Amino acid sequence: MADTWTHLVRFYHNGIPTFGQLVDSYDGGDLPDTFKVKVASGDPVNATIKYTGETAEVVKKDLLAPVANVPIVINVGLNYSDHIEESQFHLADLAAPIPYIFYRPTESIAAPYQDVRVYKVQQECLDYEGEMVFQTDRFPLRDISVEEASKHIIGFSVGNDFSPRPGKVLGKMNFIYSKAFDDWTPVGPVLVNPSVVGDLPQLDLKTTVNGKVKQSSNTKNMIFNVAEILSNMSVGHTVAPGTVVFSGTCSGGEWFAAQGKGGYKSGLVNGDVVEVELAKLGKIRTKVVLDE
Repeated sequence: MADTWTHLVRFYHNGIPTFGQLVDSYDGGDLPDTFKVKVASGDPVNATIKYTGETAEVVKKDLLAPVANVPIVINVGLNYSDHIEESQFHLADLAAPIPYIFYRPTESIAAPYQDVRVYKVQQECLDYEGEMVFQTDRFPLRDISVEEASKHIIGFSVGNDFSPRPGKVLGKMNFIYSKAFDDWTPVGPVLVNPSVVGDLPQLDLKTTVNGKVKQSSNTKNMIFNVAEILSNMSVGHTVAPGTVVFSGTCSGGEWFAAQGKGGYKSGLVNGDVVEVELAKLGKIRTKVVLDE
């Protein structure tokens, strides 16, 4: 029988990616630079987490994304009314009766404190999107109800959905190509059990760039909650075990703000530090490194 867990991180232990349960209590915010974990075998997707009896000291900056056995990453677009509103000048009539869903490969997942390398094709209008992330359990899911869907989410985390906006190089934004770059999408630092934050979390979200607040909302403002997202994803399509889902971002992106004022914004620049924080889930930090 699997052991009970609440806050899992993932790190290299003896050269092997390994899960660990935080030893000290954690209610979000910055993790200490070093901290102790109870080392675990197995993984949460397959419900096989078992504590080995060993305790390890982990260095925060070396953490891996706290998700494993990920077959695919799903993005939900336009899931906050204020983000739809700020997008109207670019694409009219964006609101939909079902979630706006697209895909990205697992190779795009990055560690929570990893620098993001941005190549020339990506950087013309580079923007940030702070989001709540969730992962599904070990069961293939098809045509499930909203009520059933919430039972198949194993945990929540923080993500930054970096996005190259439309510009002279990429032209009109291609939602899959523009999200699919390697080591592009930080997730972490902790995978938090629904027993801590609830099946339908209502958590404050904040994104800062170089310390200045750019996005501020609460996940209760999502148009579709996580259960509704997962239920809709399963209609006529099998959601594979361990699927990671980005649930959407609120308003406040650099590109939208600049365009709304009639200007042109090149987006994030070399050395910018972007932090995304969700209450009780933690904070991730990414330095942007442009390919000059």
